[in-house]
Amino acid sequence: MNSLLYSGSPEEKKALNVFCDTWLENSFWPFKEFELSLKIPGTFLLYTLDVDNLSGLALGRVSGDVSELFFIFSRPDLRGRGLAKKLLIDFEAHSLSSYDALSTMLEVRPTNVYAIRLYESQGYHLIGRRKRYYQDGEDALIYEKIFASTVEKSET
Repeated sequence: MNSLLYSGSPEEKKALNVFCDTWLENSFWPFKEFELSLKIPGTFLLYTLDVDNLSGLALGRVSGDVSELFFIFSRPDLRGRGLAKKLLIDFEAHSLSSYDALSTMLEVRPTNVYAIRLYESQGYHLIGRRKRYYQDGEDALIYEKIFASTVEKSET
């Protein structure tokens, strides 16, 4: 299963809107937030399909030589199949190949142990904490991954 780069076609917009209404109803990422975010230069959305329906999303932005993963989500009924891992790997690859990013950063709730386990298994390292970052007062952990090609270039 390959991740696809969102182009904003009418079909993709409709599918994203349905996905948001179905799976992100109580989220701070409604459809309009995706649309607004995607208007900012360097922002991109990757998605996966299960048959003809969206199954997962990864949204982020590259600014300078750093990409930031804002959002990654796989449908609850499809979890445990490696969708989030695939999206994360493809997000990194797109950041590197299309924008020459040297690293990726992200924030995650300390209570999101499954996401933390995924990030750490993919080479992300905890670099900081934002106190009371989320609306409910929970902190955010800040993770970073420096791409291997960056390390290799600096060693030569």
